[in-house]
Amino acid sequence: MSNEEYLASGVLELYAAGGLTQTERMEVEQRAAASPEIRAALDEACAAMESYAALHAVTPRPSLKNRILSQIESETPTEQTFTSEKGNNVVPFSAPHTEEASPYKWMFAASIVLFLISGMLSYNFYTKWQQAEERLAAVSASEQLMAQNVQNTSLRTQQLQEAISILRDPSYQPVTLEGVAAHPGANMIVYWNSQKQEVYIDEIKLPVAPAGMQYQLWALDDGNPVDAGMIPLEAEKTAGLLKMKPIKSAQAFAVTLEPAGGSVNPTLEQLMVMGKVKA
Repeated sequence: MSNEEYLASGVLELYAAGGLTQTERMEVEQRAAASPEIRAALDEACAAMESYAALHAVTPRPSLKNRILSQIESETPTEQTFTSEKGNNVVPFSAPHTEEASPYKWMFAASIVLFLISGMLSYNFYTKWQQAEERLAAVSASEQLMAQNVQNTSLRTQQLQEAISILRDPSYQPVTLEGVAAHPGANMIVYWNSQKQEVYIDEIKLPVAPAGMQYQLWALDDGNPVDAGMIPLEAEKTAGLLKMKPIKSAQAFAVTLEPAGGSVNPTLEQLMVMGKVKA
């Protein structure tokens, strides 16, 4: 019998449950000594049986011991005597001890062994099934994370490609917005296409907006400010160009700090950067 057939026969589980004869146990131990694979499977079966037994062990009540001892004493056969008719000699007489060989005894023992084996197999199956579920969940989470990373990378690549196409298009005029005297370190670049009326911003370097405030882009057309859109709070971390509202005509662009959501007219006291469109 090959190792695979031997492992599938269930004899190792019977060994662990104590359901083999001495001869059969010796045969199992000889096979385990000759094969590391069988030895490992036998150790696993014994460990699983011990875990199952420890898991389901029940401590008997203290009164059970006294009941068992009382029952044994009450069932102990008493010695009987009889007197010979030829004399007064008393001869002890004991009932011969007969060993019960009822088949129900072996059926009960076999049912206990089968119960233990089924419990052990169920425990092993549940443990392996739980481990498989955990591995599957880990693989699924890893695949979802990988898919999200691929999607984010694809989106950034698309944004960069669009930005490159705009930068290479001569119809988009770059307008550099430099910080005013109160904010000399602030600057930004606006790319404006007067034909398509499209406006993009890039290289945003503005101070962090206070809570409840937001930067707003304005186009100055003949001295009149035109709302060109709100700049997102996380604009500096965004890859690629940011598209703003369409502007048909402008001679300059500026950015002011406004309440979140924007204002109808710019707050000149909060002017941050400004730049003129080259004629």
